[in-house]
Amino acid sequence: MIEAHEIRDGLVLHLDSDELEASGGRCSENGSYRVQGAHFFVCIAADEQSGNWVPLFSTAGPYRDPVPNQEKTGHPKWCESTTYFHCRQVWQAPHGAVIEAAIAGGDRSPAELRNALTDEGVDRIYRTIFRDPAR
Repeated sequence: MIEAHEIRDGLVLHLDSDELEASGGRCSENGSYRVQGAHFFVCIAADEQSGNWVPLFSTAGPYRDPVPNQEKTGHPKWCESTTYFHCRQVWQAPHGAVIEAAIAGGDRSPAELRNALTDEGVDRIYRTIFRDPAR
């Protein structure tokens, strides 16, 4: 199980979006593009109390940009999978909400091998979301 002190930029967890919202998380997208159910999310900015999380997908779709595999670390299945991030959806959530959502989402990543993105991967997502308002 994930602990609050482990939450950092680049961390990837399998979160249940409904539990994330019920536990205090807020999503920037209220429409049909809001992620539903359990998905992988990446933390793109965190402090001691909360973080900003972006949902990840295994298929292309509207507002989804690819994540290069060379920017991934962790379990080989994660590192070798096709992954897209949603460039118009950011969740802001306290760490307690993330922990509850990880339990509900069935996150199985062990502490010694957490899935993550490199600093370059986090920077790419952050720049795409916050510096390209036309998207």
